[in-house]
Amino acid sequence: MKLALLCSVAFLAASSPVLAADLVQPVAAMPFSWTGFYAGGQIGGGWNDSHWSGGFVPFNTNGSGGIFGGQIGYNYQIDQYVIGIEGDLAGSTVKGDNQCSTAPGTTCETKQDYLASVRGRLGYAFDRFLIYGDAGIAFTKYKIAEVDVFPQSFGGGSRVGWTAGLGAEYAFTDHWIAGVEWNYYDFGTKTGESDQLPGFFVDNRNTENVVVGKINYKF
Repeated sequence: MKLALLCSVAFLAASSPVLAADLVQPVAAMPFSWTGFYAGGQIGGGWNDSHWSGGFVPFNTNGSGGIFGGQIGYNYQIDQYVIGIEGDLAGSTVKGDNQCSTAPGTTCETKQDYLASVRGRLGYAFDRFLIYGDAGIAFTKYKIAEVDVFPQSFGGGSRVGWTAGLGAEYAFTDHWIAGVEWNYYDFGTKTGESDQLPGFFVDNRNTENVVVGKINYKF
């Protein structure tokens, strides 16, 4: 009996450091989940290709400028795949000008007021790092005008088009996510009539490339 008791005490004494070591081992970190709502801001630049034709000999008023605004969206993660939807709205200083083809010394201008979109997203997550593609419907407003010598507006107005692009994001914490995104926009061709010369029409086609940096808070 005494021998059995002594053996038990010796066994517990020998095993207690091992048991203690097991108890203090760190618990494996849970994988990051991209599922949830988020909102944030964006800033970057846009490069516009604006092609004039119709009443003019064809020419371009390609331009560039700043893009600044915000976005809101929702992601849902299935295994390593992430599907989501995002809407954004941004102010724009994108503007381009060139000599009109009607007369020497004249200047024509394309100016963008805002840029917005609603896009579906499909991505693949490497824990806290996400790469994705997106596509959806886009909205904008342009001003198309001859701005000197004989000022006249050709409208431009609100446009609806499509967009598609690629992006990457990294979750620095469980709530703060930063990323970069490129999107191509195509708003097709719109015909505008001169506000000074009734019956004089211009066709204007607009496409744009936009690159922005983004910061989001995941709720």
